[in-house]
Amino acid sequence: MKTGVATFGLLATPAILRAASAVELTVVHGSPNAHIISAGGVEPWMENLKEIVGDAVSFRYYPGGQLANLKGLLSAIQSGVADAVPIPVGYASDKMPLNGVSMLPGLGSSAKTNIQAYAAALKTPELSGEFSTNGVVPIWNMAFPPYQIFSSEGPIKSYEDFNGRVIRSAGGSMNLAIQSLGAAPAEIPASDIYVAMERGTVGATLSAFSSVKGYGVQELCDAASSNGSFGTFTNVFSIRQEKWDTIPEDIRAAMMEAGALVEKSVATRMDGETDSLAAEFAANGMHIYEIPAEELVKINGALEAVHTDWVNRLAERELPAQSVLDAYRAAAAGLS
Repeated sequence: MKTGVATFGLLATPAILRAASAVELTVVHGSPNAHIISAGGVEPWMENLKEIVGDAVSFRYYPGGQLANLKGLLSAIQSGVADAVPIPVGYASDKMPLNGVSMLPGLGSSAKTNIQAYAAALKTPELSGEFSTNGVVPIWNMAFPPYQIFSSEGPIKSYEDFNGRVIRSAGGSMNLAIQSLGAAPAEIPASDIYVAMERGTVGATLSAFSSVKGYGVQELCDAASSNGSFGTFTNVFSIRQEKWDTIPEDIRAAMMEAGALVEKSVATRMDGETDSLAAEFAANGMHIYEIPAEELVKINGALEAVHTDWVNRLAERELPAQSVLDAYRAAAAGLS
């Protein structure tokens, strides 16, 4: 892949741009260096872009929350502290409510389908408009495989098992999903899950295997489902509009091309890692189980109500949530 990208860059990028840095980007994120957002997303994007344009772009890179934590990434890009960040959609639901559709349960069967559906949706005026309103340009997205339930208090195998549980949530539509199952959501940033679970503040979390590994949370969990579909979490790597407007058109195109490559590679990686990480966790003592079919019907039925609740809440704000959901559901169904 890198050879192909490099060849494209040599053909498409003017020599003057390859010769000296035309663009400097301050890239910031709040995830650990080993986390999939960093190791599978942000860093490969920078590498892809360098393969295409060479020295035409340089980076000032601040990973791991050095300049902004997860919840502060949108503010960091809007204030000019950062030029480019992966915006965690769940932590920006107050400013990008319609984009929360990408996190609803039951809409995708894999990272690939989740990423492709969201990539298509981001081109619609309803979702892209929320980025424009906030002064940022979406470049590429990362959507995890369907979330599973990870517990430090034994397996959660039935609808009734959720009753009274305190479950970590990333906010937004994930709160609705947890509430629909009779549990209580506790909004906690991903970087704080380990401490919250260690202290007993929460006894479970909805997450993907690759994300759990990134924060070391598997060390505290004794059980995890393998066949649930509890929604997902999405990040959209974005560039500040004011910065974008100064970037030459050839380099803009290269940034988008590098992003498309990341969407493909990270989807393949995360879908492939799900089974291998499940085996690794099981070998270390975690009980990996399938929720029984009859209980899965009950759980998925309760989660379906989240769609209605999400639409109704946003409709009260006069937002076109139903049409956004219908279009997103159609796109996701076409990819499954």
